[in-house]
Amino acid sequence: MKKLISFLLLAALAGILLWFVYKRVTVQAAPQQGPMGMAPVVVVQTPVVQDVQTYYEFTGNTNAIEQVDIRARVKGYLKSVDYVDGKEVKAGDLLFTIESDEYLARRDQVKAQLAVAESELQRTQLDYERVEKAVQVNAVSRQDLTTREAEFHQAQARVLAAKASLQTAELDLGYTHITSPISGRVSRRLVDVGNLVGAGESTLLATVIRMDPMYVYFNAGEDVYHEFFLKYHSEVKQGYRPKFEIGLPGQEGYTYEGVLDYIDNKADSMTGTVSVRGQVANTEKHLLPGMFVRIRVPAEMKTNAVLVEERAVNSDIGGKYILTINARNIVEYNPVKLGPKVGDRIVIESGLNKDQTYIVSGFHLIRPGAPVTPQRVGQAAPAAVEKEPDSPASANQKP
Repeated sequence: MKKLISFLLLAALAGILLWFVYKRVTVQAAPQQGPMGMAPVVVVQTPVVQDVQTYYEFTGNTNAIEQVDIRARVKGYLKSVDYVDGKEVKAGDLLFTIESDEYLARRDQVKAQLAVAESELQRTQLDYERVEKAVQVNAVSRQDLTTREAEFHQAQARVLAAKASLQTAELDLGYTHITSPISGRVSRRLVDVGNLVGAGESTLLATVIRMDPMYVYFNAGEDVYHEFFLKYHSEVKQGYRPKFEIGLPGQEGYTYEGVLDYIDNKADSMTGTVSVRGQVANTEKHLLPGMFVRIRVPAEMKTNAVLVEERAVNSDIGGKYILTINARNIVEYNPVKLGPKVGDRIVIESGLNKDQTYIVSGFHLIRPGAPVTPQRVGQAAPAAVEKEPDSPASANQKP
């Protein structure tokens, strides 16, 4: 009997000890609260209302306005390269020289043939004029006159043929000195000195590209075409060309501005898009043909748009949402539709009005439907009041 009483006393003491341990652990693990046991503190803000310019955004690529392939138009050995690879050249600058001895000799030969033909023409003309006078006094027959007339016309034809041959020879000689037809940046030479060029084909020697201005091409969806670009044609007729901006990948902002100058006359049936082109100034020549660029075209001006800090936007399986607090400081869940970014803020298309107070930080302490203690951005946090743990005596009292 004494053993049973001792066992029951030990069991009661152990139960009391376990209860105290449980109480201390639960007090230490309680969630963070405001002063005097208030709800968790969260940072809140109200939306900013302002006019916002909206944009259509695309990805496109640059292309040269003018690009010329420099080719050998006559056969010969390349004598010299007369430019520095990758440098700027002007229209008319000498780029390549082909050995011209053969073409000089051919030109001189044709010149001599022309001189002979002109001399023969002069002789036949004199013969024709003399016979023409003689036939008037019946000194010669009309058959002789016909013969002299035919010889005169044949000599005229030989002179014309010789002049054409001389012109061809002059052109071929001129093609031995290859100049740039446009101003721009020239590529590296594709053929070295001493190689035979122009044999059976027009050998590609280099490429010259005009660098300023630069074309920009991108594709717009059919919906955007009907919303915005369809107005382009009527605006161009009135002398107005819509503006656009471009930015380079990996860089912030849009550093170049240009004007739209062309919309394709058909849509791509495979992608449902329409090709659009614009021109952009490239005075610094930092843009190269073939670069990928970010493009934005000004759309409409949104008046009184509602903007919130981007960090206030959260995501779940249902999409984007923002947590707000009502007049009783209760957290509410608000699904939203996002618009364009404006700096570190983002436009809310729907789901939030300008008078609601939204939560900026402290999301790990709260859930929809729970009470919170709001703290404005820049406002000092409420002073914390440390709560004493329950004493053993008070722990035994009933509430």
